[in-house]
Amino acid sequence: MNILSLVICEMRKMYKSSVFWVLIIAFTVLPGISLIKYFNAANVSWDLYLADILKFFTAILIIGFAFTTCWIFGREYTDKTINDLLVKPVSKLKIAVSKFIVIALWNSLLSILLFAVVALIGAYVGLADGTAALILHYFLMFMATSLLTTLVSTVSSFMANVTKGYLAPIGLIFIIVLIVNIVENVGLSAYIPWTIPGLLITDGFLSPISIFIVMDSDQTDMHSKQS
Repeated sequence: MNILSLVICEMRKMYKSSVFWVLIIAFTVLPGISLIKYFNAANVSWDLYLADILKFFTAILIIGFAFTTCWIFGREYTDKTINDLLVKPVSKLKIAVSKFIVIALWNSLLSILLFAVVALIGAYVGLADGTAALILHYFLMFMATSLLTTLVSTVSSFMANVTKGYLAPIGLIFIIVLIVNIVENVGLSAYIPWTIPGLLITDGFLSPISIFIVMDSDQTDMHSKQS
């Protein structure tokens, strides 16, 4: 069985689950926060609006992506399908890679949906100084942030495999959120994997050490899947 077949199989599991549709609805409704905050702020620029709102939703991505990751792996244990999966004549590496591909696609879809709703709300409010180039710039930055968040969320898959479920990783998510809040307050965002993606929105770039930390955290988790 090749990677493509495994990816298609994982995608079928994904969109047939209620979790997939719950997250789709959640990422559609959550941007309504920006409508509440900026409803009477037509004089606010698109630049300020997108920088502020997308920075906030970067934290939401951490929670959402950690959940998608631990669910994709953890459900095999809770649904008791892990044994059926492992007896297939397919390497564990291919299985892990196919799952990560589906996670990346799922997370990308959620990010695009969220940004689209945020942009539509901005257009509805009638924000000032909006250009296609500016919106495209923030879209690309947000998608890059989404990719980095997906990479650092792989720790949830490790926890799901170790604990054989997704309840423990969900608990880990709340610990991560607490760590993120503390780290941001003490100015160490450039050195903690889960706070690094947000720097793309606020600063527009990442330092070499931040890039190394993100890539190293992802490679460590990938090695754990192969063992």
